[in-house]
Amino acid sequence: MEIATNTKISAILKANPASIEAIASINRHFEKLRNPLLRKILASRVTFADAARIGGCTEEEFYKRLEPLGFTRKLTQINAAQKQSTAAEKPVYLRQMAPQSILTLDVCEDIATGNDPFLNIMAAVEQVNNTNALLLINTFEPTPLISILQKKGYTSFVEVLSPELVHTYLWLENASIKPLADTKLATNDFDVMVNDYEGRLRYLDVRHLEMPQPMIAILGELETLPAGEALHVTHRKVPQFLLPKLQERGCGIAIKEIGPHEVDLLIYKEN
Repeated sequence: MEIATNTKISAILKANPASIEAIASINRHFEKLRNPLLRKILASRVTFADAARIGGCTEEEFYKRLEPLGFTRKLTQINAAQKQSTAAEKPVYLRQMAPQSILTLDVCEDIATGNDPFLNIMAAVEQVNNTNALLLINTFEPTPLISILQKKGYTSFVEVLSPELVHTYLWLENASIKPLADTKLATNDFDVMVNDYEGRLRYLDVRHLEMPQPMIAILGELETLPAGEALHVTHRKVPQFLLPKLQERGCGIAIKEIGPHEVDLLIYKEN
């Protein structure tokens, strides 16, 4: 099999199962491949070049182990962006951000126990808007994830703190979220709408829930909300990524900001 820098590790393992032990023996970073659960999580998302960077070794070391198993190399250039130094200074956006505006998700334990953290990560990513950032704590640089999110308009910064501890920051440099000007109402107008739905209101407080449970709870309630009724939600903040999901479901929303960490939402099914 011919391999290149963009060849997935899963393709190499499928072509010759003996490559599992060959790669795992390069250094301790790749010993996870001996675990079937971790192998399923990592191999399908990591390319040949990604693996070399994650393991802190050269591509030449990979070729040296794999060539005796019948693999041949196809010379390609690594994307220059992948050579970015992890010792770079934090971007101004992160340096000026208040600590409470940085959401944190630690997936080290998930990786260690063989649980795939991808869905939890994507749920956390949905909480990112143009006023905050997500700090992903991992045991390696999540290059495939970064590539996926770059295509969706996210920017990243990676800090390698130790061989087993990597901090990856993700944020929206240029947010493309629909403006909320048409959903924020004056207090009196919002209260008038609430009064109009008197007797036809459901109440839901999601302030105590950890992400992504607030969105899940709200969408769950809307599944059984009849036309002509409304859902009154008390939230910690304006749920930016909920808005397009409401639009998909034919729902309208009005927003009343109560304080720094309390927002009232009135969600209703439009006729």
